[in-house]
Amino acid sequence: MKKLVIGFLMAIVSSLAFADNVIIETANTNGLNGQKDSGGVLMKYGKTLNKNLEADFQYQTIQTTGINSMSTRLEVGLIPSYDLGFGKLYTRMVFGNKYNTTGNFTYNSIEPGIIVPLGYGFSTRVGYRYRDATDGVHFADRTNTVRVGVKYDFDKQNAVNLRLDRVQGDQTQNVLALSYIRSF
Repeated sequence: MKKLVIGFLMAIVSSLAFADNVIIETANTNGLNGQKDSGGVLMKYGKTLNKNLEADFQYQTIQTTGINSMSTRLEVGLIPSYDLGFGKLYTRMVFGNKYNTTGNFTYNSIEPGIIVPLGYGFSTRVGYRYRDATDGVHFADRTNTVRVGVKYDFDKQNAVNLRLDRVQGDQTQNVLALSYIRSF
C-alpha cells in the first residue's frame, strides 16, 4: 500500500510538468434530511488539448464529520466546449472510481453548463451534473447536482472560485467550495 501511495504522489508531481492549470479546493458540505456534514479537499490537473477540448485528472478526499468515515474519488474528465460569443457552453464527461471503507466502485458523470464573463475579471458558471455508479450494485451514488459559481481572475495565471452545489438523489446536501486556480 505504501508503494502505491508513493507511486501515486510521484505521478501527481511529475504530471505538473504537463498541466496547463492546477486547482486546489476546499469544501464544506451541510448534510440535509438527517445526513451528516463533511469536509473535503480536491486537486485537479487540467490540460488544454485544443481551443475547444480539455482533459483533466481529479483527486478528492472527503471526511464525514463525527464518524470515522473517509472516501476518495479519482476521476478522469474530458471537456468539449463551444464558444457562443457571449459565453462558452461546456460538457464535462467523467469516468471515476470511488474508494471508501466499504470497498470501491466505478461511476460516470456528465455535467453540461455555461460560463459567462461578467467583466472586471469576474465570470459565472452554471451547470448541472448527473452522476451514477456503473456496476448496477452501488445505487447509493446516484445524484443530481445543480452548481453555481463565481470566479475572479487576479491576472492570467491566478484566480479564485466560489461555488455552491445543491445535491439531490441518494445524498441530499449543500456544498460550499472555495478554490484557487493556477494557470501555466
